[in-house]
Amino acid sequence: MFDKLIVSEPEGADFRNRRSYFMVSSFVVGILFVTAVVISIYAADYGLGSRGFEISDLIAPADMAAVAPEPPKQQIRTSTQSRADSPVPMRQVLMDRVETSTKIPSEISTAKNTSLERPLGPVALGPRDTTPDYSNGIPRDIGDPGDGPPTLGTGIQVYTKPPVESDPPPRIVKKDPVKTTVSGGVMNGKAISLPKPTYSAAAKAVGAQGQVSVQVLIDERGNVVSANAANGHPLLRPAAEQAARGAQFSVTTLSGVAVKVTGVIVYNFIR
Repeated sequence: MFDKLIVSEPEGADFRNRRSYFMVSSFVVGILFVTAVVISIYAADYGLGSRGFEISDLIAPADMAAVAPEPPKQQIRTSTQSRADSPVPMRQVLMDRVETSTKIPSEISTAKNTSLERPLGPVALGPRDTTPDYSNGIPRDIGDPGDGPPTLGTGIQVYTKPPVESDPPPRIVKKDPVKTTVSGGVMNGKAISLPKPTYSAAAKAVGAQGQVSVQVLIDERGNVVSANAANGHPLLRPAAEQAARGAQFSVTTLSGVAVKVTGVIVYNFIR
């Protein structure tokens, strides 16, 4: 009679109850876990500590080298009044003047020069550049230079630049004026004596006549030293040359000096 049992409650209802239980349990557990994590974060101490990261503990200090004491600087024993009233100009650097500088610079510089050039005359080497005003009538107080550079009464050394030896001026050589000979012209000699030629019998026999030109050379005293017939009848030439050699002339001069000259004597033979 009990072979078959009929279950009145379905399986789906039991599964739905268990799913709701797990969902609620999971939510509650998640809330508790998140709350525990947040509390642990705020409760933990995350400070760096007081000595954990001290630089003095991590890096050892290096040993410093001993600094040698600076030598005492020599001070110029001068007073303010003596500097102000010093009659000698003072310069920090003894720089030569532009017109007297003989040193060639070793390099080209574009920096502005702040030093003043040394003035003419004595100059003192000091801590500053000063140029006294001589119009106030301050007398000079320069001590005896002795064997070294001159010093002022305040102990400032005064340096004077030695004079620059310049080359002596070139010697002027006076040249004598060149003598130029100006010609005074030619003074022609004049015939003093002209002998007449002889008319030979042979020339007369053949009837020879006409002109005979004779070239003569006259020396410095006016004497004929050479006579040569240039043209004319052959029978008349010897007589013309003989007459020309006996001629006498005045002295011919050139700028007042007697010279030799040549000339021509023309003889005209007519029957």
